[in-house]
Amino acid sequence: MTDSENQIKKMLLQATLIENLNYIKKKVPKLYAQFKEFKPSGTGVALDELGNINLLNNGNFAYDEDPKSLALKQVEKYLNHPVYSRYEIKHSPDEEIYFKQQALLKSIFNVRNSQTTGKIIRPTQEKRLDFICFLGGGLGFHIQELFKKKEVLNVLLFEPNPSIFYALMHCIELKPLIEQCISIGGAFSICVGGDENVVVNEVNLLLQKQGVFNVSLIHYFKHYDSPLITKSIDKIKELGYRWSTGWGFFEDEVIGLEHTLENLKLNFPVIKRPELVKNPLSKTPVFLVANGPSLDLAINFLKSHLEDIVVISCGTALKALLSNGIRPDIHVEMERSPRLEYSVLAVERDKNIDISFDDLNIVALNTVYTPILSRFKSTFLLTKINDAGGTFIKLSDKSEQFSYPSFTNPTVTNAGLAIATELGFKNIYLVGTDFGFISEDKHHAKDSIYYDNDYKYKEKASRLMQGQIEVRGNFRESVLTTFTFDSSKGNVECLLRSKPWVKAYNTSDGALIKNAEPKKISDIKLTSKIANKSEKVLTLLHHASSSENLSTKIVEKNIELTLVDTKYFLEQLLQITNRNFDSRESLATAFYLQNELMHKIATENETVFWLIQGSFKYFQSYIMASSYFYSNLENRMEFINACVDAFHKHIEDVYIDLTHVCSR
Repeated sequence: MTDSENQIKKMLLQATLIENLNYIKKKVPKLYAQFKEFKPSGTGVALDELGNINLLNNGNFAYDEDPKSLALKQVEKYLNHPVYSRYEIKHSPDEEIYFKQQALLKSIFNVRNSQTTGKIIRPTQEKRLDFICFLGGGLGFHIQELFKKKEVLNVLLFEPNPSIFYALMHCIELKPLIEQCISIGGAFSICVGGDENVVVNEVNLLLQKQGVFNVSLIHYFKHYDSPLITKSIDKIKELGYRWSTGWGFFEDEVIGLEHTLENLKLNFPVIKRPELVKNPLSKTPVFLVANGPSLDLAINFLKSHLEDIVVISCGTALKALLSNGIRPDIHVEMERSPRLEYSVLAVERDKNIDISFDDLNIVALNTVYTPILSRFKSTFLLTKINDAGGTFIKLSDKSEQFSYPSFTNPTVTNAGLAIATELGFKNIYLVGTDFGFISEDKHHAKDSIYYDNDYKYKEKASRLMQGQIEVRGNFRESVLTTFTFDSSKGNVECLLRSKPWVKAYNTSDGALIKNAEPKKISDIKLTSKIANKSEKVLTLLHHASSSENLSTKIVEKNIELTLVDTKYFLEQLLQITNRNFDSRESLATAFYLQNELMHKIATENETVFWLIQGSFKYFQSYIMASSYFYSNLENRMEFINACVDAFHKHIEDVYIDLTHVCSR
């Protein structure tokens, strides 16, 4: 290649850079700010000895062959052997299915499996790739090449090295790629730099923006190997499940709203904002007791220090404590299902326990089943956010006095920790908060309901307590855990990070909890006794709660408003999919429009949003994911349209349940 030709290439590289900078200045200003005065370090674009545009890294060319030819080979290989994740549901046995939504989703699974091979042949055969993560940008030729081969809807481009991305901006034009995605309703997100958590967070943001149903199938195109890209892939495998958990669903939210309304009618007071609460016991050591297997190691310590500490029991830890003569100062519950009553009443079924509910205070999320709460000596509610019942309380809270803490789920330990911090306690010891297990045979404390001979959910509990991943241990290298426990642990870590004034100690021989100092129970030294502890705790709970603005009149007015708005928004949402679909792509467009409307609903009526959003996410994701199993497009569309019709009927059915709840 002549010097003149090389010079022209270099000029074109510079022109492409300028064009890209001008474009991102207008369209992606945050990215432009990162690169407007950027100086590459050790890496840059250059022409190799054959005149090919190549990546020069610390004096050596990164590509052994023409990068454009390599990109073509990579794309062909990927299209023939794609790497992807897909959304799937672990269905319960028929005898354990409690909700209509569970039954309908399982019926979709059964129909799909009866009509297909039960496998996705190759999703890159699709006309369009709806979501792809490019792990490593390199010079970008593979991205450009894939766009030539396939229509692409949503893209996340992650380039760990800013200097490499700067080189990429010399080589390919971003504008046509980004505009192509936008023109068909998609998005092109670019993330440069950061650690292995970046990809997980950025995928989540893109899903929230474009519709969580895109989790149905996500492609991963790795362009090159690097330690950070390997860590990013490992992090996706570790935490990617969180993209499709914790959605809630319409039926369950109706139950939670029903319980909230009943609890408000009984005038149970609601916990106030921390700044409105003065806690004279704030520095008292609080032992938050969950039902992990390491609770067994703490029983003797708790028994001998009952006069020195405040004990908060979480869920099924109650029976384990009472069986050993330990009466908690505050008990916590969070589950909304009436089936919770069976677990709670295990205390009364045990004839060796002589402490009754009449001796106990309970603080529960607003969604908990009313007949359970009515049994306790004193009952108080904590508002659950991201919940129809919780937002209903917020709707009535004109003086803005109630607390709306984050991170109260997915397990009762989360609710217990939120309650302890909202009440103003600053020294918290975590006991039995294992969030995992050393052995699958011992997944809870030995005196809890899980090991009762007559426990009717024993088989289900054993099935659910199968280790799904390994995580770092608190006092050992690693422990087994489940996705639910791991998610719960993550929210404990987030809560503690948001409350730097709270000092937390993790005494459990389970999973390591960030922001909680590991401390063996035997190393804790306590000396100060609490005079009149029971009286002081109850006084604190009364001072920290209120029923103001929750009168029957206000509640009934807001019930009527909620019912009217739910009907109005559901009609709009279902109208979008009230048609006969002729392609998977047209279905995705309709789901995207529903997602856009759902964002609007979230700003106009939070209660309605939290009532309905979960069911739309579940069915959109599962219908879309299941459609990939059909290679015969005619059969696929017949399946899709039948599923959409069934979903419409289901939503209309649950709305009728809501009207019955609201008319009581």
